[in-house]
Amino acid sequence: MNYYETRELHDLLFSFLDMFHEKFLHHFRKRNESKSGMKKNHVKIIVMIYRFEGLTSTDIAKMLDMEKGSVTTLIDQLTEYGFVVRCDVAHDRRKSLILLTDLGKAQMECIVESHIQSMNELLEGIDSDEMKQFVDSLGNVVKFMNKL
Repeated sequence: MNYYETRELHDLLFSFLDMFHEKFLHHFRKRNESKSGMKKNHVKIIVMIYRFEGLTSTDIAKMLDMEKGSVTTLIDQLTEYGFVVRCDVAHDRRKSLILLTDLGKAQMECIVESHIQSMNELLEGIDSDEMKQFVDSLGNVVKFMNKL
């Protein structure tokens, strides 16, 4: 890739990130915080654990670009709420895996339903062909990102 292609990619990625936060995450957060009382980083952690079916604190800290101590505090709070548990990793006693409890899974299902309602509201006037093209394009982006 030459400099100009890399620069274009950079600009597109950050434009997408900005718009994703503004158009989607802002709406998701408003709806979820009012219903659950959880903060945005609590929701981010639950979503990640749900997607990956368990993660270590270190993995979560890297994915959120946060200090491990901050993530530990958030996980402690989620443990107090009954949404997650820590389980020892069999082959490495120094690590523990963070897993969702049944209550955490139920909370996650509520979060997903809330996100879907928000998305339906946001995307209500979008043409179905345009929507299919967007979904296909986003699928290609995800496939590509998984290769990195």
